Amino acid sequence: MQQHLNLFVTQFVTLYALLEPIGHLSLFVALTGEQTVAERRRLAVLSVGFAFLILVFFAVLGQALLHAMGISILSFQIAGGLILFAFSLTMIFSEPKRPAGLSDDKTLTALAIYPLATPTIAGPGAILSVVLLSDNNRHSYLDQGVTVAVVAAMMGVLLLTFLAGDYITRIIGSSGTNLVRRIMGIVIAAFSVDVVLTAMARWLNLPPI
Repeated sequence: MQQHLNLFVTQFVTLYALLEPIGHLSLFVALTGEQTVAERRRLAVLSVGFAFLILVFFAVLGQALLHAMGISILSFQIAGGLILFAFSLTMIFSEPKRPAGLSDDKTLTALAIYPLATPTIAGPGAILSVVLLSDNNRHSYLDQGVTVAVVAAMMGVLLLTFLAGDYITRIIGSSGTNLVRRIMGIVIAAFSVDVVLTAMARWLNLPPI
C-alpha cells in the first residue's frame, strides 16, 4: 500500500510539473475570453474530459502501439526525453500564444477538443510522459492503474484551476503565471535529462542512475 502511495505521489508531482495548471491557465483564459461564464465552464469540463480520455488511451495502449510498430520502449524513452527537453525550453524562453485559425462559428465542442484538449493539455509531452510512467517493463497492472488514477487526479486539479481562472488571474496576474511557467519548465528539463540518462543506462546495462 505504501509503495503504491509513494508511486502515486511521485507520478502526480511529475505530471503536475509537466501540465503546470497555473501556466496553462493563461492560455485557457485567452482562448475563452470571448465566451460567457457558462460557456467557459462548459469548455473547462469538456476540454479536461477529452484530454483525460486521450491520456488514458496512451497510458493503456501506448506500449501496445509501440510494440506493433516495432519501436522499443528505450528508443521511445530517449526520443521522448529529447522532445520533453525541447518542450521545456519553450516553456522557459517563450511566451504562451493564442493559436491561429479560430473562427466565430466553431462550436464549443470543437474548441474544447482543439486547441484546448490537444495540444494545450494532452500535448506531445503529456502523452509521452504517461506512456513512460506506465512502462510495462517496470510496472504491474496495479501500478498502471495508479498511473490512470494520477491522470484523473491531475485532470481534476486542471478542471478546478480552469473553473477558478478569473479569480486566480486577478490574484497572481500575468507576471505570476509566466513565473510559474518558467519554473516548471526548469523542472521538466531536469526530468527529461533523467529520462534520457536512465534509458541509456538500461540500454548499456549500467547500474541505475
